[in-house]
Amino acid sequence: MKRRFLAFLVCMAVLLASFTGCYSAQDGPSTLSSSQTMQSNSGSAAENSVEIRTYDIPEENVQAGTRYVPSPTTGGFWMWTLFIQNYIQAYDPVTKSTYIPCYQTGCEHSDAFCSAYFGEISGLAEYRGNFYAMIYYNDDTASAFVTRPVSGGPLQILASWEPENDNEVYRCGFYGLSFGKAYLTVSKETYTLTEDGQQELVGEEYSDCSFDLKTGKMMELMRDVDGTLPYMYGVWEDSVVYQTLETVKGAPAFEDWVAQQPEGTPWDLYGRQYYNYRLYSRNLKTGDEKTIVDMSENFVWTADPHKSWGQYVVYQVGRSVYVYDMETQTVKELFTYDQDWKNYNYMILDGHVIAICGTGDTCRAWAIDIADESVVELDTRGGNAIAITPEYECNDYIVGLLANQTGKVEEYYISKEDFYRSNYDGTFS
Repeated sequence: MKRRFLAFLVCMAVLLASFTGCYSAQDGPSTLSSSQTMQSNSGSAAENSVEIRTYDIPEENVQAGTRYVPSPTTGGFWMWTLFIQNYIQAYDPVTKSTYIPCYQTGCEHSDAFCSAYFGEISGLAEYRGNFYAMIYYNDDTASAFVTRPVSGGPLQILASWEPENDNEVYRCGFYGLSFGKAYLTVSKETYTLTEDGQQELVGEEYSDCSFDLKTGKMMELMRDVDGTLPYMYGVWEDSVVYQTLETVKGAPAFEDWVAQQPEGTPWDLYGRQYYNYRLYSRNLKTGDEKTIVDMSENFVWTADPHKSWGQYVVYQVGRSVYVYDMETQTVKELFTYDQDWKNYNYMILDGHVIAICGTGDTCRAWAIDIADESVVELDTRGGNAIAITPEYECNDYIVGLLANQTGKVEEYYISKEDFYRSNYDGTFS
């Protein structure tokens, strides 16, 4: 049950990070897509011109998505509706057009003969000219890891997991791909029927695995301990970064704690008070581990899902944000907040760390280039959250949450150039 509860917390964290920016957030990135001089548009007194670069999406440590994934072959996005839409669509942000990557006349996109169809997708990524996806079937009791070329072709099953008994369910996970391997979580759950006819979870088995795309060899990396697995931040060649958490002794149950809190208390305050976090690297060949940071160093956890980009991992200690290079096994202090604010959040994407801080009424945000450490402040429009919260990126565009004129928060597209300029009038949907 611990892993199911942790999964619930993670899902809630993603929502929290998406809607409330302040409260959730090699020598350098190698592929440069544009370069220009911009100014901070934050309304501060000092507006120093700085050069801002934007970057193509990484070719390795490619993370699977559940609704959007970038497309290196088209420059746009692949997208679908989780657990509802069994085929993918392509979106081109340049022409602002959507199309289904299937060219069969009269195709209903409802079976594997369609080049856009995958089935019930739980995670998908494009990597080295191919699609890779984890799908569920047999009423969500079985899982399969599948692939097909982006150019079209038959759907190929690389690995599958089917229950041997009626009370078993395999709902496997898909982290992503790096250096010719896919990283998967094999999940087996066992249920029993209660007296009132409800299903009750009575057993859980989890293991993290790597799958070699060339040889088809599956290797178990780690098996569950006490009902949970470490959370994978990122993987680069033979180096993987994990986060673990442990509930402190004597901590109240989450439900009891929530019932005792005043209205408006951030739910993730529970984790800050009662979880001990450890961020560490592990060599997949030797098994050697090295602690990067833990709670003894005032580690500030982020609810944002963007914790890794390419070979880099982001984390915060106190008021300083750091990047850990999985390739060189080195740490660089990247940014320090100039005030001791109450709330912090941070994320990493497009070769930049987005650092956010504030109070209940105020929010400030900065974008820091990992390579040259240049900083530009983002305009928060005087609000208590970042104006547009990035969710997904392709080479030149970001998809993010933005409140429209009616106050409703919806997904909008914005070029990376406009995002760094805080030109929110450049958003489109």
